[in-house]
Amino acid sequence: MDYKLNPKAFLKKFPLAKMSGHQKFVTLAALLSRGKVDSEVTTNAVAAQWRKSVLGVHYNPAFYDRAQQEGWVDPSPDRRAAFVVTQAGLDHLSALPILDKELSQGELKQAGRLIIVNRKATHTFDKFLRGILADAKTHVCVADSWVDDTIFDNVLDVIPKSIPVKLIYSQARGSFEQRAKRFATEYQRFAWRRYKALHDRVVIIDDVGYILGPSIKDAASNSPALIVAVDAKEKRLLSSFFDELWSKAKGN
Repeated sequence: MDYKLNPKAFLKKFPLAKMSGHQKFVTLAALLSRGKVDSEVTTNAVAAQWRKSVLGVHYNPAFYDRAQQEGWVDPSPDRRAAFVVTQAGLDHLSALPILDKELSQGELKQAGRLIIVNRKATHTFDKFLRGILADAKTHVCVADSWVDDTIFDNVLDVIPKSIPVKLIYSQARGSFEQRAKRFATEYQRFAWRRYKALHDRVVIIDDVGYILGPSIKDAASNSPALIVAVDAKEKRLLSSFFDELWSKAKGN
């Protein structure tokens, strides 16, 4: 999210026609705070930047109250009509453009948070996953019940080497352990652990979480593959779930 853009350019990144007034409010507020949770903003400043021609509705003071109810902003204890944007608010904004996509490109279809990859479209599945992993800015977490050594060349090697990567698995096939050690020699922020009771598959990339139907190594091989993106609140729960599994897993 580039908070250095001017308001019009920044707002163009969002599905404004489908957004509520309080979502638009926190979007402008985040821009004014430059994406910082400790930078105070005033409701007057948001109102001054509000353009009906761009946002589609007149400014309403109730937008601030609703954003506060969602936990996206917190009022300042020292200044009246001043507030800060919370991390939950920033997470919500980061997920909005991704969760709004509606597309149909060959073997992949997406409507909102649901992505479907057709049967036998294994390359398309890998390409989609590589695309979102390559854009990682802060961290990547992967939980996959069944893994093999193909996960490194097919998926993980596109993640920037400076990004921390955590992988939890239940069962490994082939030369996974040997390849994991070699991968970690170059990707030094990569760590993997085994949790025998793991069944589900999830991917968390920065502020967005995904729940996968199949394991990555077999996705779309013999059946269509389903991927569901989760919203900001769900992502926080998914991250807590992953952290709990990580704490129970056996380290490498």
